[in-house]
Amino acid sequence: VSFIGAFLANRNSIILQTRKLKEDQYISFVELLHNHSANNTTESLEKYVLIRDKMLLIASEDVVNKMLAYEKNGVGKSLEDHDIYLTELIKSIRRDLKLKDKKFPLIGFKKARKDKMNEEIESVFFDQTNINMGRDSMDPPF
Repeated sequence: VSFIGAFLANRNSIILQTRKLKEDQYISFVELLHNHSANNTTESLEKYVLIRDKMLLIASEDVVNKMLAYEKNGVGKSLEDHDIYLTELIKSIRRDLKLKDKKFPLIGFKKARKDKMNEEIESVFFDQTNINMGRDSMDPPF
């Protein structure tokens, strides 16, 4: 009886460790994929390729297939195609982590603007929109 209990405890421990490893890898993968798509530098590509190679070892077959489909059909294509393949990849990752979804939305990456000129242009546009619409400068333009 104690042997069976020890066996089951060990088995559950391995399952939990594997899930934690997958979680960590998937989170790192999504972070590096997002950083590479936002920055598109040699450094971001190198980091993405390393985590991608790790994904080939740890991810489920479905996740690997969705990742390859995303790279082939989503990268460098229209924004709509990109978002469709990215969404399918994320949904596959969530399934592998045993997360339930009924109506997972279409997703895409957002780009943070760090360029000072873009901030100034947006600020001027925002202020002009508010002036033209008779709003306070603190009200949103919609």
